[in-house]
Amino acid sequence: MINFKTLSIYLFRLYCSYFIVILVLLIGVFTLSNIFDLLQQSKAVYIPTHSFWKLVLYKIPYLVNEAASLLSFIAMLLFLRRLTKHNELITILCNGIHIWRVIAVPFFAAIILGIILITICNPIGTFGLQKYESLKAKLFKNTSTNLIISKSGLLFFENYQGKKRIVQAGSIDIVNNKLNKVIILFLDNENSFLKRIDAQYAILIDNNFELTSVKLSDANNFKQYENFAIPTNLSINNLLNSFITPEMIAIWDLPDIIQQLVKFGLPITNYQIYFYKQLFKPIIMATTVILAACFFSLRQRDNSQEKILVIGLFLGFIIYSLLEVLFKILAYNATPPFLAILLPNICILFFSNFVIMHSKKI
Repeated sequence: MINFKTLSIYLFRLYCSYFIVILVLLIGVFTLSNIFDLLQQSKAVYIPTHSFWKLVLYKIPYLVNEAASLLSFIAMLLFLRRLTKHNELITILCNGIHIWRVIAVPFFAAIILGIILITICNPIGTFGLQKYESLKAKLFKNTSTNLIISKSGLLFFENYQGKKRIVQAGSIDIVNNKLNKVIILFLDNENSFLKRIDAQYAILIDNNFELTSVKLSDANNFKQYENFAIPTNLSINNLLNSFITPEMIAIWDLPDIIQQLVKFGLPITNYQIYFYKQLFKPIIMATTVILAACFFSLRQRDNSQEKILVIGLFLGFIIYSLLEVLFKILAYNATPPFLAILLPNICILFFSNFVIMHSKKI
């Protein structure tokens, strides 16, 4: 008679060992991929050796965090292959232990690993991604993110024909291309104050700030205008694109950022999707474990195990890609973002349970 406690410890260690092996291999793949990608990008730009390796390594924690559900899926496939190949699964089942008690061990192991990832890997990944983007912008002379949120409003920097400007807006009306409660500070090349413009609102149209209820002041003068126009390179779209992406914000900071985005009239759907994907990562990883349990065979006399393993890997990648698309389709079509993430995973759980219980002779 098999002691279930001893068996559970064995199965837990076995699944975690496969998870770690796949994790190490994946880190190697990401490292090579980053190296080749940087070599392509740096053909026309000199990158010091230490900076090159920083760029290679900074991004890896983020990539590992994003691929967590694939990690748990592949680890489960290899876990089941090991049990079936060495007839361990048949022995376990013949001792009266139900298949779901076997699957439950990696299921809960995936939840534990998911919690570890969102508490440790997510903050490290966002920090690394921030350092990566900052260093890359410095080396490639790109303009880094220049729109930030403060308590007083949205702040962004513009360099128009050699003239420096700092623009503050109380909120943004995306539909009408409007910035409300606008303050524009003009600076010289030494960052000394030149003049200031206050306006009730500004409409961004035809490469101009169309200002209304304007107050213009400098060191010597103060003037008021009903309407005033200033040329600019800015648009609502490039303002939104210049804001920090959700991937560069730690999960614990995202709720506050989302509230501030709502306050200032900025779109929040992508931030909500990313937040709930991270928050529900343990559930998503556990779901992939159940999905992988659909792909195993107890037959030993042919190569059906290898065939099913290959099919499982192929379908796993397809389902992973489709889920990423489905999350956004649901979230952008009036489904609450947390349901947009949970519903597909619940459906996979029910479907996988049906397949396991009705398609396996166990």
